[in-house]
Amino acid sequence: MSRFRYEGIQGGRRARGFVEAEDAPAARAALRAQGVLPVAVAPAPGRAAGPCPRGPVGRALSRWFVGRLAVEQAFMQLVVLLRGDVAVVEALETVAELSDGYLAQALAETAQAVRGGSSLAKAMRAAMPWVGELYLGLVAVGEANGSLPRMFDYCVGLMANRRKLRNEVIRALTYPAIVVLMGLGVGWYVSAVAIPQIVSVMGDPGRLPPITRSLLTTSEWVRSDGYWLILGPVLFAAALALLRRLPALGLLFDRVGLALPLFGKVARFSGNALFNHTLALLIESGISVVESLALIRGTLANAFYRRQVAAARASVLAGKPLSEGLAATALGRLSPLSKALVRVGESSGNLADGLRYAGDYYAQALARRLDLLGKLVEPALVIVVGGMVAYVYVAFFMGMAAMNAAAS
Repeated sequence: MSRFRYEGIQGGRRARGFVEAEDAPAARAALRAQGVLPVAVAPAPGRAAGPCPRGPVGRALSRWFVGRLAVEQAFMQLVVLLRGDVAVVEALETVAELSDGYLAQALAETAQAVRGGSSLAKAMRAAMPWVGELYLGLVAVGEANGSLPRMFDYCVGLMANRRKLRNEVIRALTYPAIVVLMGLGVGWYVSAVAIPQIVSVMGDPGRLPPITRSLLTTSEWVRSDGYWLILGPVLFAAALALLRRLPALGLLFDRVGLALPLFGKVARFSGNALFNHTLALLIESGISVVESLALIRGTLANAFYRRQVAAARASVLAGKPLSEGLAATALGRLSPLSKALVRVGESSGNLADGLRYAGDYYAQALARRLDLLGKLVEPALVIVVGGMVAYVYVAFFMGMAAMNAAAS
């Protein structure tokens, strides 16, 4: 059997793709049997073997080594190809050639499985489950109702929204992180390098003022155990991450996090924007409210939000409208605008629009909150770093004054 590339007319529309046949006349006959009027049939160019299949280690590492942006770009390329009437298998193989690493291998495996008769959603779930249940669910819906390009487009929109929210948070935290690292670096240099050299000319430490002795003690601690300044926070963060994996503690941590001053609103606005935008896109794509809530629940990072979404879904399953489901859970308190707009949307038949408006509002509120947080963090860091510098200078000059007084 040989592989042929064809172009033709099917149902009044241009069609192109590949067909397996013994020779060109057999390929034309096979195409006519499929309802395709062949215009051009030619042997397909030899395709490179493609990426090597992944082993068990490669499959396990794919989740960590495939970036979100790479997946988003791959989905964007699939949208363009599918809208250009390129066959699904050919589109997957083309995007695999344009991709790198584990993503290219996963796409090639998906194409091979589809060519072997598997559904696209099933093949993607087997080859690239790390894409996320939400996006795999959209692909399954698009495959069922024949709207794959639109569903991939929705996936790209959701990925872009998540990336925008994540970038806003990272942008707000970048400057404080840089200032903290620079402060720690300067503090280490002063304590571990500069102060020991100064101590050698100060004489007996017992005759120095208390503030100077405390500076010398701090310097000694930094030189001997200063690694705890870095290791301590890292271990603390790792312990919190491990404890958060326990269902009860994870729920408690996430619930407390939503109530923290300043930072709690960041978490709430971020969760609300993500919830409303995602639910709007899912409902607009034709997925039922119950199915949409199930898909959203698996994508939310906050355990408390996940529990409330599950409770709202149970309420909708019991026959109540979504607005009542939100009102009966903490979502009505965490996202009051959503509750009001959902009620109006259910009455007017524009539920997706109401959710989108709520998502836009909370996204803007998140941007304002992050801007405020940055403005508050900046002077706080200046005060902390300035206090450290003042402490060192005062201790140093008081020590020098005591040393001069003792010498006179």
